[in-house]
Amino acid sequence: MTAKKRAKKDSPLRRIIGAIDAAGRDADIARRSASDPAFRRGVRSDRRGTLSKFTTVKHALADRERIEKAKKKT
Repeated sequence: MTAKKRAKKDSPLRRIIGAIDAAGRDADIARRSASDPAFRRGVRSDRRGTLSKFTTVKHALADRERIEKAKKKT
């Protein structure tokens, strides 16, 4: 993509498609890593840090931070 296309805000439909795509990829990663003992230990010791490798978790954390900033402004 060119810089001009990246600067343009995505349409609502494109954002929904992106969210569904990210959820599908994260589900695949979760299925593969669910039986991994190192992943389970990581979740027990640092849940947020371990789970933050998932795209949907990153989006949720960004949304949460944006909401908190909006609350502070008002």
